[in-house]
Amino acid sequence: MNALLTEIVMKLKAGKIRHIESMGLTLDEIQALDKLTVEDLYYLVNTPVPFLTLNINHCNLNTMLKQARQEQKRIKYINRALALQGSIELMQHFFGLTAIEVSSRRRLVGIVAKQGRNINPTEEQELLIWQQWKIAEIHNIDSLEALDVMMDIAEQQKIPLAVVWSLTKEWSAI
Repeated sequence: MNALLTEIVMKLKAGKIRHIESMGLTLDEIQALDKLTVEDLYYLVNTPVPFLTLNINHCNLNTMLKQARQEQKRIKYINRALALQGSIELMQHFFGLTAIEVSSRRRLVGIVAKQGRNINPTEEQELLIWQQWKIAEIHNIDSLEALDVMMDIAEQQKIPLAVVWSLTKEWSAI
């Protein structure tokens, strides 16, 4: 109850009257809350009489939980791509991250970006990457499914994700 009352008072002080009304308070109650002294607030917080209840919008809660899970999945993809040496260009393409966001994310997860260009794969490596890519039968190189396959290939071949992405882009352009 303390948290809900605090939220109401904070919304009131921020001028969010419509939001407070949507919580079920009348205009008279809102005006009375606006005139509370610290002592009045202390009394309300410590009163044993329940005067506030919390209602949950289950539809909104479930939507927000689903979005939170999707965001968590996105963050895992981002971290994995960075750990596999995904380039800034790749991170912008698949996740819409700016160079600054990519740099910050790398620092946050403790990844040191290698300077300079990636080493080109050997013919043997390129052939193995090609074979794995073809087996996956990816039709949309811009999909997360494609990125997932590219990350698997980069892991298995121990080659930077940026190199795998560059090769698959070349092949899809043919």
